[in-house]
Amino acid sequence: MRLPLALLALIAVGAAAGGAGREAEEVALAGRFSTPEQHRCHWELRSGEEASELRLSCRPAGGGAARSCAYRGEPQRCPAYGARSRQYWRQILGRLRRRRHPCSRGSPLSARLCGPGRAPPEAQLRLMPGHGPATTPPAVTAEPSRDPAETYCAERWHSLCSFFVGFWEG
Repeated sequence: MRLPLALLALIAVGAAAGGAGREAEEVALAGRFSTPEQHRCHWELRSGEEASELRLSCRPAGGGAARSCAYRGEPQRCPAYGARSRQYWRQILGRLRRRRHPCSRGSPLSARLCGPGRAPPEAQLRLMPGHGPATTPPAVTAEPSRDPAETYCAERWHSLCSFFVGFWEG
């Protein structure tokens, strides 16, 4: 898989960026993932001195128009980011992978390392306005959600809720 190679490159970049006396330069990394709706997404991370930008381009599995968007934030403001940047980006990409439509408006992206109370709100990645179409995909109302945990549980508790729903349904 290409994702582990990209994460390995993130480690090297994090170690290089952590060196004292070096000028901060823009670093770019890229990779791919698929969503639960089978959208094929390509991501590109650009990290600068102050802010980081995560650009996405997602295309539905059956073809169709690609949607592009960008998330921007200042993960360097999170105290844990300096020592564990690799884990930070892995958690962010994991959250995007679980979203049905990663370019739709929703809550800001934050890693568990830098969750509420652990870092200022600027450390969260927010969807930038003006990137890609501003409309969200139409919601399907006739078909109920395949996963009751998504319907009844907040994203934060999704894994625990999925466990209990699976246990209850047998």
